[in-house]
Amino acid sequence: MREIADGVFFEDAYASGNVGCVMTTEGAVIIDAPMLPEDAWDWLKQNASRLKQGLLALINTDGSLERVLGNGFFPPCTTIAHQSAWQEMQHYDQAFLQRQAARLRAEGIGDSADLNHLRIVPPELTMTTSMTLHKGDRELRLLYGGGHSSSSIMVHLPKERILFTGNILVCGEHPALAQATTAKWLSALEMIHGMPDVEAIVPGSGGICDQRATETLATYILQMRERVEEFYNNGYTRRETVDRVKMEDYFPIPETRRNDIERRVRGSVERVYDELKRGSPKKHP
Repeated sequence: MREIADGVFFEDAYASGNVGCVMTTEGAVIIDAPMLPEDAWDWLKQNASRLKQGLLALINTDGSLERVLGNGFFPPCTTIAHQSAWQEMQHYDQAFLQRQAARLRAEGIGDSADLNHLRIVPPELTMTTSMTLHKGDRELRLLYGGGHSSSSIMVHLPKERILFTGNILVCGEHPALAQATTAKWLSALEMIHGMPDVEAIVPGSGGICDQRATETLATYILQMRERVEEFYNNGYTRRETVDRVKMEDYFPIPETRRNDIERRVRGSVERVYDELKRGSPKKHP
């Protein structure tokens, strides 16, 4: 776990992406929770001394399983997310969780016994456009970004000039566009790029970066749109387009994650194809 400012920590060692911890004089505010039980236990162990001061809140930056499944492994506290995340989590019933546990076991991910204890803890507080938390000496601004999903929010610490983006920004790997609205996503990246009081960004995955990282991701999204559009305009089917659009020239794919990343890219191409089919307008930053 790395301390990036006084009392502000992040961890990038977990399969589900980066997580954060912001200490206040009143206790800890958590930004996302590790998805896998063993990662959640490890995170709690690392933060045991900090959590003695109290766990005030847990913020989910979107409603995807990788961001919310770990909620159930943490001590009770106020959970906060976007209203769309709350709505999404209403569909995560026990049958759904059992299917996810079976999938993780089949892929050799997670301890089989711990996966029997998966449960969903939906947010107690929800927001739509913005919310500000004043906890002790800290100000945390929750900002709606959207784009990556309808529930994607960010956490801004203006005094520390730090921004936790969730999966609105990822660094060094292929983003997941399977639930995306690419025009809104590009707008969100443009917003991040123009924020005046941000020096350090904690992305959804990857190392600490600055606002220039938004340009790399925006270029990736635009290039995928252009490549998909070329096939779409030439009459190729969705399946044919998925088979032909390649993005490996942007980020290398580790052999250990090849199947996962290739599925992610295929899902992204499918989403962009469907956007074009619906006549979604283009948005250039």
